[in-house]
Amino acid sequence: MRLADSILAQIRGMGYIVKVFKINGSVEMHAVHLACEREPQIARCNDGYGPDEEYRAVCLLAEACGVELEDG
Repeated sequence: MRLADSILAQIRGMGYIVKVFKINGSVEMHAVHLACEREPQIARCNDGYGPDEEYRAVCLLAEACGVELEDG
């Protein structure tokens, strides 16, 4: 399992539905809380839609959703 997939699993485990869009050279991710207790979050990386760009967008989304990622 890729690290990005693991982070997305954490976000989903917090009660979010996550959608990933790859279009026109960018990756955009939406996280909507199922119970509507939290604001929807959106993260975007406009540098491309490869694995590196997807990882950067996942990290931004995780931070917005309250997931604490370790450095390193």
